[in-house]
Amino acid sequence: MGEQKGLIPFLNTPLGRDLRNSTYKTYGIRAILFCALIFVTLYWFVNLAIVVSMMVITSGIILSRVKSHVDVPITVSLGHPFMDSESLSNSEVMVKFSQDWVDPGVNRLKLVKDPIHGWTIHKQDEDLSILSIWDTKLSEKILTRQLSIINQAISLNNAINETNDEFEDARERESLESTLLEREWLPEDEFEVQGPISRMFSSE
Repeated sequence: MGEQKGLIPFLNTPLGRDLRNSTYKTYGIRAILFCALIFVTLYWFVNLAIVVSMMVITSGIILSRVKSHVDVPITVSLGHPFMDSESLSNSEVMVKFSQDWVDPGVNRLKLVKDPIHGWTIHKQDEDLSILSIWDTKLSEKILTRQLSIINQAISLNNAINETNDEFEDARERESLESTLLEREWLPEDEFEVQGPISRMFSSE
């Protein structure tokens, strides 16, 4: 998908790999059972080559459906929670619903069917502003599932960045406190302030 440099596609994250493996396992079992049913049903009625061809085509269709479920159009940085790393660097998320990768921002996203443009992605802000057109032919069920993963990524991205901001604020406060402690203060001796009358008597 032409991912952004320095960012990791969802499929290459630990979460993405787990989802891919579980989805392939689920659909793989269905594919084996379905192909076995075709083989047993049609073996005695049609040519073996036709049966094998139908099994191959069916397997290809199922694998394509699996890919559409797990090929989520999102990339994350090494500091994102999807990577299961202990990095304290800022997290970053980019999404691609059409031709370009864009920053989704901090708001969750909403899928809307537009009668003119088709599927559109709206930010769930005060204005429900449009982020992008989703150029896809996938079903609404698959798109909804992919968008739920994207929204989870955005929420985690916000959480890790807010935590890092708190760390930076704490470091800044600590730096200021250290600077104050290192200042040289005037000695706390009491100075005798003499008025005009007292100065006259003291001069005597």
